[in-house]
Amino acid sequence: MKHRHLTHEKFTIAAIEDIIDRGQVPDWIPLIRAIRADPYGEIALKTGALCERPLFGSSVFRRVLNAARQSRPLKLHT
Repeated sequence: MKHRHLTHEKFTIAAIEDIIDRGQVPDWIPLIRAIRADPYGEIALKTGALCERPLFGSSVFRRVLNAARQSRPLKLHT
């Protein structure tokens, strides 16, 4: 997705917000893949924080995060 005010393709907060709020399903796929690849990583954390806002796709991405984390639980070393 070409972001209206960005000149790169990185998953910054602004890029993720743009994808969630104004993107369509094809635009969501790379973000969903990144979340599934690392459900506790930086991109997932940024997405989770943005899903607290009333953005168009927030409910979808909350479900994506929950599903990704259920399939790959966080392992704590003891």
